[in-house]
Amino acid sequence: MLADAHLHLVDLARLEPGFPEAARGLAWKGCAASHERPEFEASEALRARLAAGGLAAVASFGIHPQALGIGDPGFLERLAAEGRIAAIGEAGFDFFGDRPGLVRSPENEAAQREAFELQLGIAERRGLPLILHLRKAMDLAFEYSPRLKRLPAAIFHSYSGGAGEAASLLSRGVEAYFSFGAVVLNGHKRAIEACASLPAERLLSETDAPWQPPRGSAYCALGDIVKVVAGIAALRGRPAEDAGETLSANFSRAYGGS
Repeated sequence: MLADAHLHLVDLARLEPGFPEAARGLAWKGCAASHERPEFEASEALRARLAAGGLAAVASFGIHPQALGIGDPGFLERLAAEGRIAAIGEAGFDFFGDRPGLVRSPENEAAQREAFELQLGIAERRGLPLILHLRKAMDLAFEYSPRLKRLPAAIFHSYSGGAGEAASLLSRGVEAYFSFGAVVLNGHKRAIEACASLPAERLLSETDAPWQPPRGSAYCALGDIVKVVAGIAALRGRPAEDAGETLSANFSRAYGGS
């Protein structure tokens, strides 16, 4: 069984409309992220198409730090209360600086903190995992670690921090999982080092489909999880099948038995 800890079904369907049917026969499970109500409803329809072909996906919903303006706190609270999502997110901080709203200014940081703390509070109250999106903001993971350790899981999506930072978060009692995608295939040195050295039970595999594709691909496809798992296995000197089983078991723990 292959496990994809984070992908975007609606965005993938725009590029590959028939992907749920094309993937039939793949031993796969995943977590599908959405960030506004129409996207969630469309994602649920795609999840049903995947399920018809024997592929199981759970849902997450969150206010993305790159798009605070489309967030819907009331809808998020309702989904969490009704048990319709397995996790909250992706949520977090983005100060990459590639657009005005992502510069680390006092105003931008305050806005992102407000959205993050709202979601963290819901996760705490509902006992849900939190999927973290962090770019140039690892210091804030440590700042919030006393609250993150109250959660059943903190899933660090597309982790690009160092192995030492990950170990430090674990030492603080955070039930952290570190998710790796095509960055381990594309030569990202810090991600490769972390993926190779962290405890096996703290690793997750993801595609972030259709985003962050393997080098040379126009987009990341659902089936690219096969390449990601093989890449993780090679870094750790393990057969791909064994690594896939471990990553699948980790997914189930991180997402509450899913």
